[in-house]
Amino acid sequence: MAADSNALAKAIGGRAPKTRKGRKILERRAPQVIEEAKTALIIQGNKGSAEVLSLLRDLHRLRNPLSQLFTRSHEIHPFEDAGRLETLCKKNDHGLFAFGSSSKKRPFRLILGRLFDAHILDMLEFKVDGYKGINSFPCLKKDSVLGSKPLLIFQGSGFETDDTLKRAKSMLLDFFGGAAPEKVLLEGLEHVIVCTANDAPPAAASSDITADAPTVAPTLNVRRFHIQYQKSGSKLPRVELQEVGPRFNLSVDRTKEPEREKWKAAIKVPKAAKPKKEKNIKTEVMGKKRGRIHLGKQDFDQIHTVHHGKSKSKKLRTDLAGNAK
Repeated sequence: MAADSNALAKAIGGRAPKTRKGRKILERRAPQVIEEAKTALIIQGNKGSAEVLSLLRDLHRLRNPLSQLFTRSHEIHPFEDAGRLETLCKKNDHGLFAFGSSSKKRPFRLILGRLFDAHILDMLEFKVDGYKGINSFPCLKKDSVLGSKPLLIFQGSGFETDDTLKRAKSMLLDFFGGAAPEKVLLEGLEHVIVCTANDAPPAAASSDITADAPTVAPTLNVRRFHIQYQKSGSKLPRVELQEVGPRFNLSVDRTKEPEREKWKAAIKVPKAAKPKKEKNIKTEVMGKKRGRIHLGKQDFDQIHTVHHGKSKSKKLRTDLAGNAK
């Protein structure tokens, strides 16, 4: 057992554990076939306005209990030096982070990022505007049940055509998605988060623009609604949406793309986690299974029908008449 713990500590990086609790921590941090839900560190930079802190608190409310909020300011600049941020995420065992800050050049900024092997994998910095907090909405049901999973909707062609918005969609899915459920309970869907990609303005899409003209940053709107189930007179209820916040708009400012080899290692699916292939069975996109059955050659004389006895006796008489000739 001690040899296994030493090897595990060496692979992860660090000294060997001396207690049972230390071994459990290292085993939890080691690569797993089926990973648990990612937790997020929500942290404020060295300067942050009241709106920045309010947005961070709202993000913490949406991810609770899969998040940890640091309200004190930290002298961290992720795009210049992310060493301190990586140390905090590794110490608290987080795979995601949300970093809010404000400065004279960038008054309202939100950075979302992911980690792999205790190092920054990729980051996206957004310019935030049009923010309205959860407490600004007059709704009685602002918070969902602790640990519940929201429904995520992405609408807009930009999520399929623009590479930056594709990465933003992946980032938002990881941040708001939580654990992957095995089954879905209709009554358990209480909140929905709608992300809308805005089309480029006509001036940006025109072919008359010169090559030196600045490119327009892709933008998206984030809205959150409470799902209300009303009587409809049928088995399925009538669904109504009531906005409960937060509401904000995001414009992609800076990006940190992942390294090619590190990205391949991050998205690699272990062989043990892949579903076993079933012979002659195909699974559709929506999860429905279709099977193919192979039947042997059919003998129509043995098929029992309404006139099975009469047809058999008729055939027998025909055969006897043929033999008599």
